Amino acid sequence: MVEIKNPLYATMSLSTQTLHASKHLHETPEVTPAIGVTTTFLYKKDSMEANNYGASQRYVYSREGRPNTTQVESTLSTVMEGHAVVFGSGLTAALAILLHYKPKKVAIGESYFGIRRVLAQYSAVAGNVQVVGIECGFEGVDLVWLESPINPTGEIKDISCYALRAHAAGAKLVVDATLAPPPLSYPFRQGADVVIHSASKYLGGHEDLLAGVVVSRGAAMAEDLRRTRSALGLGAGSLETWLLQRSLATLSVRVVQQAKTAARLVALLESFRRCAVSTACHVPSAADLALGRRLAAVRHASLQQVPCAEAQHPNGFGAVFSVYFASKTQALFVAKQLRLHSFATSLGGVHSLVDWRHAMDATSEPTMLRVSIGLESFDDLAADWRQALTALDAHECASKL
Repeated sequence: MVEIKNPLYATMSLSTQTLHASKHLHETPEVTPAIGVTTTFLYKKDSMEANNYGASQRYVYSREGRPNTTQVESTLSTVMEGHAVVFGSGLTAALAILLHYKPKKVAIGESYFGIRRVLAQYSAVAGNVQVVGIECGFEGVDLVWLESPINPTGEIKDISCYALRAHAAGAKLVVDATLAPPPLSYPFRQGADVVIHSASKYLGGHEDLLAGVVVSRGAAMAEDLRRTRSALGLGAGSLETWLLQRSLATLSVRVVQQAKTAARLVALLESFRRCAVSTACHVPSAADLALGRRLAAVRHASLQQVPCAEAQHPNGFGAVFSVYFASKTQALFVAKQLRLHSFATSLGGVHSLVDWRHAMDATSEPTMLRVSIGLESFDDLAADWRQALTALDAHECASKL
């Protein structure tokens, strides 16, 4: 496939890129590209060659490529500052990376449990694949897999530090930046070799599509990934790629607003927790205790003190954070008591969600709730947490009578 990026938009703002970066691939007069549902495309009658569908894009069979996929990959390539390839899910995207690099020793840190399942499947096929912690010395490591921000806490790692360590050991660095898409982070600027996103999350943003994206620095790797995608049938459908293109148009306004609201809500919850603690200078009121004494901890990048934060996240942190309670019972009570946070899994959409992660991932602490902030107003979400925490305190006090 010929180059799908249009250099005209490389230096423009993110909001302009998401709206215009694939326009050179549009062959019809619609302002919004149509959904192409065909699985097969006409040959030229005189030569049996594939027809040109704009910018020398030629299609024969949809498993190999289709206009909707090419258009969204063009937009993502510009936005992500690399060469994007779209897959049917984040996990199939992860598998494609492993099949490309064929590592024998992988270093991985805190990460989504599904990635470790993919690693196990890859190891079962490849044989004798060693998996070690990301804080090891990287001796003999082929591939370093770094998740930043981390699911479920939203805390960050210093990408540039791991890039230097990985490259010094001759390894490649993959960064899963699902929780902080542009404009919140650009991992290639910190030395990543490959960036992966579950596009079902912030890139899709509306809880209505399943897709994954791998972004490489060079076009050669992207072409190899497309061959793998075609051979194994790992692609996303026309509807999913069309929905993803639609969603990218509002990416910059969505994620920035979500990040701002999340940071304010984290600060509020942390203030509740701290105000419920007695110190030499502060005696908690009854209201302080009702709101904060059940909160054991709040974790998010905005509460970290890390030198890389400003350079790595110039436009804010992700909108996912974790809240910890003293018991599983307390955590579940709050999850069910919240009214504006849907009690459901996943993250990154326009609706705020609260998830008891232990139900899906046994390694997650049963006292923890993962919170994903959507586009509701801060004031309404703050009021929702106040009523839920107050109800928890009243319930706990009543149960002791």
